[in-house]
Amino acid sequence: MAHPLNKLTIKGFKSIQNLEAFHLASLNVFIGGNGAGKSNFIEFFRMLRDHIQEDKE
Repeated sequence: MAHPLNKLTIKGFKSIQNLEAFHLASLNVFIGGNGAGKSNFIEFFRMLRDHIQEDKE
């Protein structure tokens, strides 16, 4: 059974140098200027999903 993510720390992923204890909710809204790292944050979840799918195969 999968466990939901409640809190996330990302260090050194693309433009995200240090994001500590980011609390995740059922709805998260990301607002920021160009180059703020919004797309890289989403890309982190894509990478995480791909790694989980590889482990299942």
